[in-house]
Amino acid sequence: MLKLRSFQVGLFSNMISFDSKIDYASKITAASDGIFNGEPAILPIPNNAPPEIPRIVVKSKDGKYVCNTSINRVDLFFNPKNDAEANITNLKNDYLSLLVKVINFLNETYKFKIFRMGIVGNVIIELKESANTFIVSRYLKESNLISNTYEAQLHFLNKIELLKRYKANRWLRIHTVRKREELENDKFLGVTVDINTLQDVSYDFDRELVSLIFNDAIKNMQELLDAHYKGV
Repeated sequence: MLKLRSFQVGLFSNMISFDSKIDYASKITAASDGIFNGEPAILPIPNNAPPEIPRIVVKSKDGKYVCNTSINRVDLFFNPKNDAEANITNLKNDYLSLLVKVINFLNETYKFKIFRMGIVGNVIIELKESANTFIVSRYLKESNLISNTYEAQLHFLNKIELLKRYKANRWLRIHTVRKREELENDKFLGVTVDINTLQDVSYDFDRELVSLIFNDAIKNMQELLDAHYKGV
């Protein structure tokens, strides 16, 4: 069974100038219509620290939604709390709605221009056999050189286009997962699908375009996972 462990959208932009970090945290919390109801964190980051390090973190009390704001990017995380929420197709509902609210707030308050996007999904699959055996039998040639492997990892990069227009890298990363309290059990497969528009190409993504790209990326992600693991 395939379950979503976490999901993230990263919005890359121009430099955000904070007149007041406390005011920013208060406003983005209000813009979320009560979803970011946990205690905000204003991190004591020096001004000369790398711009991608989060300065402000707001979240829901249960940790389901977390939003990190850096000087040049905003990341919205989703951490499912039950099996119903751990379905990728459900992201098109509540998560996308919150993402649009965050974008509206950033556009209206900070003239936030989105020139690059990243969409990352982490899933876990419970197998009937060893994850290492599964990886070797499905993707590699049987060999004594890799027998008795404790952990296997594979990374695949594909060049794709979102909406048949926006060039992106799509990484598929596969690895063995073990529970800390049950290290001898390796019947779990971790899979990450990481879709990012190219770092050296700048676009101008408005709210409507972000929604369209989001939906296309989810479709691409779902089709990829089905092609590799449907029926496993």
